[in-house]
Amino acid sequence: MLELSSNTIKALGIFGRLSQELESYFDAIEKKYSKKPQNKQDYEVFRHLTLTYISNATVADIATQLDLLQDLKQFLPYKLKVRKLFVKDEVTLPGAEHIAVEFGLDQTKELRELIREKVDNVLVETPYMKTIWFVPKENQQKVMEELKNLNELEYTDFYLVSNKQNDENTIFTSTRFK
Repeated sequence: MLELSSNTIKALGIFGRLSQELESYFDAIEKKYSKKPQNKQDYEVFRHLTLTYISNATVADIATQLDLLQDLKQFLPYKLKVRKLFVKDEVTLPGAEHIAVEFGLDQTKELRELIREKVDNVLVETPYMKTIWFVPKENQQKVMEELKNLNELEYTDFYLVSNKQNDENTIFTSTRFK
């Protein structure tokens, strides 16, 4: 029997997931230049484009997010042109920095319009994505040099995730819809 102790989830959201090729490319660069913190399990998340975010989501929010996830499938694969690279602070760990890719909000207009139409109050508008995490200052220019020919980000799926952006917390993906 299921227990009735809670009907909330700490966090729930939909995130764009990069192609496997880009994930592997970024992983290789990160392996060479990144210095992850001691508690690295806290930061073991997949690189992502945040589309929606709900704190203390209800079980009913899952159904709404699943409907949206299915609607988002029409945009796949989703490609964003790279405008520039920049250093992004890690808000949860003072002094830590990542290399991010800026693409601009104008490129996500169609996605944001659909989300706003379906579930406006949970839309996240972010004009960038962190690509190489925890890069010490002495390695930042090297990383940017390696990324200088990166022209495009390609997302091959959208993931509905609870609590943490990793495979273990993935509830469903757009590509699983028939």
